[in-house]
Amino acid sequence: MNNNKKILVFPGAFQVANKYGDYEGVDIWLKANSEQEIPAGDYLIGHSLGASFALAHYNSNQNCKFILINPLVKKRSALIFWRWLKFIIFERIKTEKIIPKSDWLYAFKKAIKLLNVDILNVIQKIPKENLIIIRGKQDIFFCDSEAVKVIQENNIALVEVEAGHDWNDKIANTVKEIIK
Repeated sequence: MNNNKKILVFPGAFQVANKYGDYEGVDIWLKANSEQEIPAGDYLIGHSLGASFALAHYNSNQNCKFILINPLVKKRSALIFWRWLKFIIFERIKTEKIIPKSDWLYAFKKAIKLLNVDILNVIQKIPKENLIIIRGKQDIFFCDSEAVKVIQENNIALVEVEAGHDWNDKIANTVKEIIK
């Protein structure tokens, strides 16, 4: 699949990369990978806080295209973890998608740091043709209707799909279509 394109996935908070289909993933939430360098790619796909991670490394990846899945475009406080718990419960996240409990403290600290990334500031530096946001229409947790207003006010390409916040087949198919 896309043998000539380097495609990297940065998973959403507390999730493992190998649950994102056929793409090479970077397990940013595992402590064992804390010193891992971020490889260059043609496409960087960031899901939720993984989008914040990808954007935080924009300076080392300025020549790639960004596909952001349900990013946290609005600044959020640490209280976002209450939303995260509701998301886990209501979208019924499978336990095999979640990192081991031994990495939770590391992931929590990393998530707090990523909440401070000024996503809109970074997005404004990216050429419009190198950025697209995919939003699940039923995402009421993070990339909600208020986030859509911010995205539209900033003239960012937006594709909405029948999905919630978590990665699913509809989001995966949309990503495939974009990368073609």
